[in-house]
Amino acid sequence: MKLMQSSIFTLFMCAAPLIISQVDAQNYTTWELPEGAKARFGKGRITQMQYSPNGKQLAVATDVGIWIYDARSGGLLMLLTGHSGRIDSMVYSPDSRTIASSSWNGIRLWDVVTGSQVATLKANAVRAIAYSPDGNTIVSGSNGGPIHLWDISTGQLKATLTGHTDIVSSIVYASDGNTIATASRDKTVRLWDATTDSSIAILTGHTDWVVSVAYSPDENTIVSASLDDTVQLWDATTGKHKTTLRGHHHYVNAAVYSPDGKTIASRGWDGVFFWDLTAGEAEATIKKSVRSVAALAYSPDGKTIAIANHDGTVSLWDAGSAQNNGIPQPRYVSKSFLTGHKKWADCLAYSPDGKTIVCGNSSGIHLWNATTGKHEATFKGHTDNINSVAYSPDGKTILGGSWDGRVHLWDAATGRYTGFRRENRLKPSEGPDHTGNVYRRDYVTSAVYSPDGKTIASAIDDDTVHLWDADTGKHKNTLIGHQDIVYSVAYSPDGKTIASASKDKTVRLWDADTGEHKTTLIGHNDIVYSVAYSPDGKTIASGSAYNDNTVRLWDANAGKQKNILRVNGIVYSIVFSPDGKTITAGISNDVYLADAATGRQKTMLTGHKSSVEAVAYSPDGKTLASTSLDGTMLLWNLAGNLKVKPVQLTGDFNGDGIVNLSDVGTVFLNFIIDLIAVMKGLAKVDVVG
Repeated sequence: MKLMQSSIFTLFMCAAPLIISQVDAQNYTTWELPEGAKARFGKGRITQMQYSPNGKQLAVATDVGIWIYDARSGGLLMLLTGHSGRIDSMVYSPDSRTIASSSWNGIRLWDVVTGSQVATLKANAVRAIAYSPDGNTIVSGSNGGPIHLWDISTGQLKATLTGHTDIVSSIVYASDGNTIATASRDKTVRLWDATTDSSIAILTGHTDWVVSVAYSPDENTIVSASLDDTVQLWDATTGKHKTTLRGHHHYVNAAVYSPDGKTIASRGWDGVFFWDLTAGEAEATIKKSVRSVAALAYSPDGKTIAIANHDGTVSLWDAGSAQNNGIPQPRYVSKSFLTGHKKWADCLAYSPDGKTIVCGNSSGIHLWNATTGKHEATFKGHTDNINSVAYSPDGKTILGGSWDGRVHLWDAATGRYTGFRRENRLKPSEGPDHTGNVYRRDYVTSAVYSPDGKTIASAIDDDTVHLWDADTGKHKNTLIGHQDIVYSVAYSPDGKTIASASKDKTVRLWDADTGEHKTTLIGHNDIVYSVAYSPDGKTIASGSAYNDNTVRLWDANAGKQKNILRVNGIVYSIVFSPDGKTITAGISNDVYLADAATGRQKTMLTGHKSSVEAVAYSPDGKTLASTSLDGTMLLWNLAGNLKVKPVQLTGDFNGDGIVNLSDVGTVFLNFIIDLIAVMKGLAKVDVVG
């Protein structure tokens, strides 16, 4: 009996991490949500990782916050949120009890046992931070160049070090606490005496931004990484240049030593290189490289490397041993670290039955359970980023338009790739555009089904829209007339008209059967990124870029402008609610909702940390999904009463919440009042002869 109990206990202990991980996978979707949101799918784009000094935790910083994992089991412990912007730097205290994190709006200190915020240091535009070895001081570097030393016990500024003339991007203390090394966009590394707050040496030799700096374990050498594609080694005492490691071809943004000092891991846009130093620094060679890496961290004991991949997983590697000749080897991918929809998605859509949300990015077509938030499947078959996604009207097929120049099709139930014939891949053309620049012209920017499901309209960046037979894949027609890239296409509800939005600042309407150009909607002053029809087909909404910053409403029959909604940001995506009463747009980091009849703003949904790329309503209109470059998808609850957040719009001179012709009267009246005041002032001026 005791043997059985012991076996059950052992089995439970082995299974416990997996059980915890499964519970976490279900629960994290509701953690620390912004107001109005009911779920978050994905944990955000990974920016940094670090093991705690005692090796018990792994902290993963994303655009959402800092996710803390048990380093052994991979179980998710907590999420630290509070920064209103991106986390630029994160570091554990030497005793592993506290994490300091920084963003443009200050430095925050977190208790990693309770998850509570314990202090805030009022520093602005902080890009890099480090703890002193005794844990009593935090040093921070800012955008402008000054370096600040803070007393942690009081939160007061102790000293300011000046010398850098641009962004300070990395800071590290020597283990004795007497020296600080800093890296800057001014192309230098500087050494500072932490006891006298004075400059010791300036290390020059990089020809571009120095992004990272670190000490070797024996602290005889400093390693720096730069956007000049090099890793450079320096004498830590004299600052004299020792050697340069060349091999990267695209921006090196981090370099660290392994704890045993035998390897340098450097990360660039072209991946991670592991440099073998056993033959000496001057003879360093690349022994292995890993592609598509967002962040990496060595465990304190040097046995493991955690690598955050762009596919959203954190993989744990054997850091190297005699058995594998010192070369880092992949050990396993910890599924409990899976961040799911981490990489940004440019597009999303609801299934017609509302049970599934589908989004696309370079790693595939991702299907999510719209109720539980569970990631159900990933469909592949493309060879480049998925830029547009849609369900067929009957819900049986998923369409994905890709940068590889193809429109891809999958069976929605099985994930079987059905594809098109090769006819759907037009021959790519290369040639000068209207600016004289030469570039490939074969990217699918937008693709949609016709309402009857018989035709697919796809825009390709040769300034045209192509129509395809949805069953056979045969090319049916080409809509020619735009003078620049077409970014968005939409069918009218009756399927008789196609609207296309373009970089040429126009929206064009086409006869869907003949391909004949019907009319051009002119009014935007910048790129038109998005276009949508109202459910009744009477109104067209279009959204534009920075120099315009508007959502414009058009009479779909007459082609005349009905209203202008002034907004503060680029309108990347626009859609009507299923009942046609609300216009919804992704504008910069926010989701904007306005009354479709009056143009008056209803509310602004805030919570994303980067550009909102796509928005979509559930078929019943009770939920709104938005996806962002921050690597997350938020589901917003529209069934309750949303708080109205009125704002004074640019051009809304009479304060009625919309911008239209009635504002002209207000402008004219104000002009007359100002003119009268000026005339009265001139009448009082004494003429001096």
